[in-house]
Amino acid sequence: MSSAKGKHVEVASARNRLGATLQNLVDQKDDGPSDSEEVTHPVLPTPRSSNSNSASPKKSPSKANRKRKRKDDLGSLRSGQPQHTYVMKLFDRSVDLAQFNEETPLYPVCRAWIKNDPQSKEPLVAPPVQRSPSPSQDIKPGSDDEMDRFPDVYELPPPIKQEKSDIHVDHRVPVPTPQPQEHLDIHSTNEGAPPEQLLINHMARWKETRNRWQITGLKNEMRYADSMCILKQMYDRQCQK
Repeated sequence: MSSAKGKHVEVASARNRLGATLQNLVDQKDDGPSDSEEVTHPVLPTPRSSNSNSASPKKSPSKANRKRKRKDDLGSLRSGQPQHTYVMKLFDRSVDLAQFNEETPLYPVCRAWIKNDPQSKEPLVAPPVQRSPSPSQDIKPGSDDEMDRFPDVYELPPPIKQEKSDIHVDHRVPVPTPQPQEHLDIHSTNEGAPPEQLLINHMARWKETRNRWQITGLKNEMRYADSMCILKQMYDRQCQK
C-alpha cells in the first residue's frame, strides 16, 4: 500500500516538473522580461535524476540578442536619430516634435512648422555662413574703439520746439479748410444744383483737405529728424554685423 502511494506521489511530482519545464520554454519564446534584468532558468531534474543534485542554472539563449538590440538602441540615441515620431498639426501645418530635444530653441521648431514637412529628416539648423572680413571695418564688436565711435544711447534728443503762443495748437492737426463763401439769392428758383456738380465741388474740397493733412504730418516728423538719424545709424550698424 505504501509503495503504491509512493509511486503516485512520484508520478505527480514528475508531471509538475514537466509542466514547469514547458512553461519556461514558452516564456523563453515570448519577449520575456526587460533587457536590464538577467534572466536565468534552472534546469529541472527529470524523474530518473530526482535523487541527484539539481544542475547549475544556464542563461537564456535570447539574452545575447537582447543585449545586442539594447546596444543598437543606445547607439542610435547617442547619434541623435529619432526613434519615434510625434506629429503635431496646428493651423493646417504639421511638425514632427520628436526630432527636437528639451534644449532646442523655439525658432527651429517654428521654422520646421512653417516648412510643413514632418516626414523630412534633414537638419533644420543651417550651417553658419562664412563671411569674408571687410578690410575697411577693423573695429571688432565690443572693443573699446567701437564704444568710443558708437557710444551707448540711453535717450533720444527732444523734438524741435515750435513757437510759443497763448493758444494751444496741435501740430499734428492742420488748419481746417475754409468753407466757400456763397451768396444767398432769395429770388433763385427752388431747383438745386445737379448731382454731378455737387460731386465735383466735394471732391475738390476733400483733395485740398487731404493735402493739408499730409503736409502737416511731414512737418511734424521733421521735428524728430535728429532722433531718426540716430535710430537709422543703429539699424545700419546692426545689419552690417
